[in-house]
Amino acid sequence: MAVLKKLRDAGESLIARAPVRWMLLLLVSAAVIATAAGSYREIDRELTAVALLRRETVAKITAVTIAEKFGRVVDVAISLSTRVHFRNLVAQGQWSEAIEIMRTVPQDLPHIERLFLTDTRGTLMADMPALPQVRGVNFAFRDWYQGVSRDWRPYVSPVYTRAAPPQINVFAVAAPIRNAGGGVAGILVLQIRAESLLEWINAIDTGRKGFVYLVDSKGQLAFHSRHPDRPEIVDLSGIPVVGKLLHGEHGVETGLDPVENEEAIVAYAPVPGYGWGVVSHQPLHASLAYITKEAQLRRLLTGYGFILALCALAIYMASRIASERRRAEDDRRMKSELERRVAERTHQLDAANKELEAFSYAVSHDLRAPLRSIDGFGQALIEDCADRLDEQGHQHLQRIRNATQRMGMLIDDLLMLSRVTRTEMRRELTDLTQTARSVIAGLEIVEPGHKVECQVQERMVADSDPHLIRIVLENLLGNAWKFTQRTNPARIQVGSTTDDAGTPVYFVRDNGVGFDMTYADKLFGAFQRLHAASDFPGTGIGLATVQRIIHRHGGRVWAEGETGKGASFYFTLGPSTRSSPQENPA
Repeated sequence: MAVLKKLRDAGESLIARAPVRWMLLLLVSAAVIATAAGSYREIDRELTAVALLRRETVAKITAVTIAEKFGRVVDVAISLSTRVHFRNLVAQGQWSEAIEIMRTVPQDLPHIERLFLTDTRGTLMADMPALPQVRGVNFAFRDWYQGVSRDWRPYVSPVYTRAAPPQINVFAVAAPIRNAGGGVAGILVLQIRAESLLEWINAIDTGRKGFVYLVDSKGQLAFHSRHPDRPEIVDLSGIPVVGKLLHGEHGVETGLDPVENEEAIVAYAPVPGYGWGVVSHQPLHASLAYITKEAQLRRLLTGYGFILALCALAIYMASRIASERRRAEDDRRMKSELERRVAERTHQLDAANKELEAFSYAVSHDLRAPLRSIDGFGQALIEDCADRLDEQGHQHLQRIRNATQRMGMLIDDLLMLSRVTRTEMRRELTDLTQTARSVIAGLEIVEPGHKVECQVQERMVADSDPHLIRIVLENLLGNAWKFTQRTNPARIQVGSTTDDAGTPVYFVRDNGVGFDMTYADKLFGAFQRLHAASDFPGTGIGLATVQRIIHRHGGRVWAEGETGKGASFYFTLGPSTRSSPQENPA
């Protein structure tokens, strides 16, 4: 009361002194009001951002988790479909024997409800567990068939109600089964219950009264954590948020959610690489951050009102603002904790990749041993039993040895393709001129009879990983060397230029057999070949390895050619953080 009395007395004294003091008071009041309005808007923005960020983080973590799970199931499908004995049985039409190899899969991988094999036209030939009434039924109308047959690559389908009893909602992972020649012999389909998605995201904290739902690549409701047993498949493609997801957008909004018909914070994030999406929902009345925001803004307005009436309360309000800022700092720390959890998930994924690499090495080592035995005994037969074999026997043995040696090359190339995606990349200024000349010198030693006129541009330097860029040049120059064997005179050129944006573009050009540009899109696919192996040996993996290395550098690779007139392969290496790659620091 004594303080109020002093303030009142000071005000009366101010009025009595002069109108100028009133003007000063008005100016001070205007400044206080302007400061209060600006501060109100800033705090409103900060607290709103915190409330939205929490929900957006839940959506992104869920999307990353689903993408990781999809990736693992696709890897399983690829691993199963590439078993040598399994592929051979499918190629020979021995469907029942082939499905028997998969008997333990549902037991080893419980989330796989059912698997079956179809021919290339989508007709079911064998299944596990066996349901005789669906064998021979054609499923070419299913989205999984249309997806995998589009370019014969593994495909994750939208949700659908399966035909086999019990008629539950599932989604399918379909992978092509290729024969020894690289052609498609059949399709392996893994069916997974839609409710398995709950197990995959069950550990994610969705907040008070919060939940998530997933939409597939058609905009259908694939799974709802609040209604996991919902039997019907609902089309949500007309919902604005789902429409944005189908276009690959992400974000967070507040307002009326037409799906749940309530005011809510709705965050959405696409599942990278699969066309699915995640929606994270929390009612506004249940969001502690949003409730806190509204309460704090109301208190802030009340405080500013008191500031205008009684300036002595300014100290109190300053302390309140500081308290709210500390609370905002706590929210920022929570964000850091969420980022740490994402980093831990990333670390776990890296560990899984390393385990996969160790597994690949073990498998390749086990495959090499029998191949060496076959090749060795074949050689022994040729050397020790030559007099007992006729010409046809000699030819058969030589074909066996050629096949085992080609299989060994395939194993080595597949390992190389796997390693270039997992090897830690360390970029530094690399002398491409010296690297290219070193590769050419090695080719001249290996094939001294093939004379090639090689031109390498001077002072080519690039910001790249030296080991990986050498693999790129070994593959590109090796191909140029191989495809100029029938050309006289043979010429190979290695150089660089720039595109319209000034980005360095490196190229390897030859005057060999070339290729038809109609098939240019197949060049960089694994096992894709435009020439017969009998004409030009190789495994068809080299250019796929080149593409992966260039993509890891943030660049792109493409080719131009004409049949009988040679080929040119171009690549860039992404943005450089060092000096210009056209300048040699020496």
